[in-house]
Amino acid sequence: MKLQSAVKKETVAVAAGTGIGCAVLIVLFLIMYLIFPESSVKFDYRVVLGALCGGAVAVANFFLMALTVQSVVNVTNRDDALRMMRVSYRNRMLMRGIWIIVAIVAPCFNYAAGIIPLFIPSLVIKIRGIRLGVTGKPAAGGTESAGGTGNAGQTETADQAETSSQAGADQTEADGGEKAEQPEETVRP
Repeated sequence: MKLQSAVKKETVAVAAGTGIGCAVLIVLFLIMYLIFPESSVKFDYRVVLGALCGGAVAVANFFLMALTVQSVVNVTNRDDALRMMRVSYRNRMLMRGIWIIVAIVAPCFNYAAGIIPLFIPSLVIKIRGIRLGVTGKPAAGGTESAGGTGNAGQTETADQAETSSQAGADQTEADGGEKAEQPEETVRP
């Protein structure tokens, strides 16, 4: 499968935003340590290592989600597409969960500095979406669509679609595996 340019651009934008967020996090730990040196907030290599590894896991999570969305777009069978998204979602959550456990248990990581970066990509996507909505221009590397939102809005929508498909799949499993009949939507002018 060939990597689409939109996936590359969005991943680079999220990676850059996550890198900036991790740098800010490290600086905040340093400032807190300098202001309150006797507190439980320590600044050492563990903060930097935790932030870098947490940021890498966060960017990898976003990239894997983008790859899944790219591949699901080409699937014609809705059930196969939902299955692919469900498997991807579970694997990515497993990856994040394992990282959280490692960040907490391993003594070489500051657990807070390792966990906080997992939330930075969603913040970056929201900021890019707000920026696109306010200016009407695409953010760095984004393309404007008919609705006035660029790729950041599309990526957020894809993440929301994946989450809602996961919820629908869980509901189907809770109903005993039976698929509820859904009325087809009709488009009216």
